[in-house]
Amino acid sequence: MKKIAILLAFLIASWIGAHAQEFHFIPRIGLNLSSLYPIESYRSMQAGLNIGVAEEIRFSRLFALEPGIYYSMQGYRRDYSRDGNACLKADYLNIPVYAKFYLWQGFHLFAGPQVSFNVRAKATDYIFSSSLCPPFMDEEYHDASGDIREEIRNCGFSLVMGAGYTFDWGLVVSANYILGCTPFFSDTNDFLTGGSSYFQGKGQNSVLQINVGWRF
Repeated sequence: MKKIAILLAFLIASWIGAHAQEFHFIPRIGLNLSSLYPIESYRSMQAGLNIGVAEEIRFSRLFALEPGIYYSMQGYRRDYSRDGNACLKADYLNIPVYAKFYLWQGFHLFAGPQVSFNVRAKATDYIFSSSLCPPFMDEEYHDASGDIREEIRNCGFSLVMGAGYTFDWGLVVSANYILGCTPFFSDTNDFLTGGSSYFQGKGQNSVLQINVGWRF
């Protein structure tokens, strides 16, 4: 199987080398607004950064492939925390492969799959109740702040879609949406009473990204 994978990668690389017309290097940085979907009443967006680099492989005036690798700060906030500022931060190494379609001058649409590897997860002021139903009046509260990487799924898959504009002098601006296809938490059961009940569920990553970059 390993030999087959190596041979397949070699054939793909050879095909790209034979058909590509241009290669460009694009470092990027941008803003993340992330949460989980379906969005429940107690979750709101968490702001973060993403930074990385991509390679644009141009096959024609209209079409290109763009593989990349990005460090992405994601997660979500909880509105009903007693302190009002509870958040869960989950950082990922995202590896997308986009198909890009240039429709008019530098304006382009892009879409493609993405694989993500969780590298860090931390809860801050993450207080929950032994009761399942808000507003959790007269219930016992627990503080689950700290490192919770073991609660987050190590690897996930997403679909990405977006639009951007590449200026002739090199500046690239883009906006895209990451739609998670695998659960955010390792435990996909419904919320249970007691324990770390709010580190469970079938929610999936939902991230809006606004980026700027430079094409070399």
